[in-house]
Amino acid sequence: MGLPKPGGETIDHPYLTVTQTEISHNLVEAELVASVSWLIKLRWIAGAGVLLATWIVRSLFQVGAPFAILSGIGIAILVYNTIFFLYERRAKQRGATTKEFRSLAIWQTALDWIAMTLLFHYSGGVESPAIWYFIFHIIIAAIFFSRGVAFLLSLLSILLVGGTVLFEYLGWLPHRPLQNYLPVSLYRSPIYILGVLSFFSTTAIFVAFLVGSIQERLRRREAEVIQLSENLQRATLRLQAINEIFKVISSTLDLKQVLERLVGTTAQAMGARACSIHMLDKSGLYLEPVATYGPSDVNIHKGAIDALTHPLAKEALSGKVVNIPSAPQSSLFQSPLESSREGIQSILCAPLIGKGRPIGILLAYHEEPSYFNKEDEEFISAIAAQGSIAIENAMAYQAMSELDQMKSQFIHTATHELRSPVSVTRSLLRTITAGYAGEITAQQKEILERATRRIEFLQKLIDDLLDLAAGKVGGFMAQGTQPVSVKEAIEKVVDRFKIPAQEKSIELRFEWNCLSNGLYVKATVEALDRIFNNLISNAIKYTPNGGQVVVTIESLDREVHIAIKDSGIGIPPESLPHLFKEFYRAPNAKEIVAEGTGLGLAITKDLIQQLNGRITVESQLGLGTTFHVFLPLAAVEAPTLSPMEELR
Repeated sequence: MGLPKPGGETIDHPYLTVTQTEISHNLVEAELVASVSWLIKLRWIAGAGVLLATWIVRSLFQVGAPFAILSGIGIAILVYNTIFFLYERRAKQRGATTKEFRSLAIWQTALDWIAMTLLFHYSGGVESPAIWYFIFHIIIAAIFFSRGVAFLLSLLSILLVGGTVLFEYLGWLPHRPLQNYLPVSLYRSPIYILGVLSFFSTTAIFVAFLVGSIQERLRRREAEVIQLSENLQRATLRLQAINEIFKVISSTLDLKQVLERLVGTTAQAMGARACSIHMLDKSGLYLEPVATYGPSDVNIHKGAIDALTHPLAKEALSGKVVNIPSAPQSSLFQSPLESSREGIQSILCAPLIGKGRPIGILLAYHEEPSYFNKEDEEFISAIAAQGSIAIENAMAYQAMSELDQMKSQFIHTATHELRSPVSVTRSLLRTITAGYAGEITAQQKEILERATRRIEFLQKLIDDLLDLAAGKVGGFMAQGTQPVSVKEAIEKVVDRFKIPAQEKSIELRFEWNCLSNGLYVKATVEALDRIFNNLISNAIKYTPNGGQVVVTIESLDREVHIAIKDSGIGIPPESLPHLFKEFYRAPNAKEIVAEGTGLGLAITKDLIQQLNGRITVESQLGLGTTFHVFLPLAAVEAPTLSPMEELR
């Protein structure tokens, strides 16, 4: 939302651009157009009124009057009002400017005063009862124009009336009396003339002053309303900006996104030409530019700033908001020529303070001198305070992500190095146990078999750690995803576990509840195989003899739903929140199978998330468990050759 600053400047915003000058101009223009229309409507009544009054005075009251002339004045008023009416309607249709409507108002006023003067003269001059109609015109003039113009027009009315009366008194104009209206010729009476002119003049001046004062007060009130509206809109925009920063804090932990939204929101809310953020490097000696907003031609402070020697940086990093009203003349700015070349005059700088220490600065720029005021200083200080929280949270998350990546890389490297010696050891133990290295006693064989089982568990742990690390560093997706048939992937895993299921008398059933066989997801064959291998193997492992495991597939709107349901031991309610954590195993699972890495479900969830899917679980202790896997369907045609052939 673009909002005005004091003095008519504008804050640019994608939703609204408005200034106080424009608001005032629009209101004045609307008032002028409405007044012109209102005056035209009144003139219809005035013209008809002149004709009707002339007829009434002549016919009913038998007052002699120049009927033809007065009727002609009334008709003339109606004729030129018709012209004004047609012109005003066309002006509205073509969107005429305020200047045109003001000219129209002036022409109307001029013709009205001419008509009023003629009506005054031909209806008896100083003896005319129409003299007080001049007051109406003074009121209208005070509404249309400023108080000064209204005073001038009131003086003009006095001159017109006084001049007409004087010329009639001197005989320079023929006196046009209303016959049978007044018994004597008062236009020759100096006392009567002075009395009428005195009362008329004071009334005209007083009316001009009174209406002009009221109109001026109304205009001041209007300006105050505009200013209040402006302040309210600016306050609303700034509250929205603060709210936007709160949203950034709570909605994202991506450092780049936080920085970009912070500078963008600040620049838009303050009406700044540009905005930038500089962060202290690891040494704490330099401020590096990390985010900018605004025209690309604004290059001030786009390079590193020496935090120890740059006056502006030193002042801001000490915890102060720095307002530079004129950058070329400021001692805090080291590049006055550069600021002049870039067209930057005003700079506002606020410190970004972390947990007890400065982490950077937030700068706003504008091409007008003395643009930023005290309110802007308070606002950018609030933005910087909230922005610092968002930046620190994002930096902490980034650091944790990097550490997690390093941990995964370390696990991957370490376990990879362990795999070879463990495999060799396992092979040697099997060789000795089989008797290929000579005869061994029963006690030695038992010890060797126990060692073999331990080394096999170690081998499984290494494999799981490698898979977990590969998932963290993107190893499973390294070869790139492609459309893979979900049905083929699951059928292959189900076939693999048919014999283990038969050994436990478990019914392993695969149900395809889809109309089409062509359900494909964007994945790798290895990733899908590992996901369903983990889930189906767990279902068989923790289902007692004589139970059942059912795998079903159904097609939803834009995703495929795979459910692996067993009639096994179930999962305790207190274990459900921890089920997908690394190395976690439910207590009842440990009782059935003592050895286990607790990594299978963590690997499974990680792989599903890499495929933009999700996994949920529902279970009842002693009654069984159902895992639900949702994967987005691939928006491509099925491949002619199934990638499952790679594992066959």
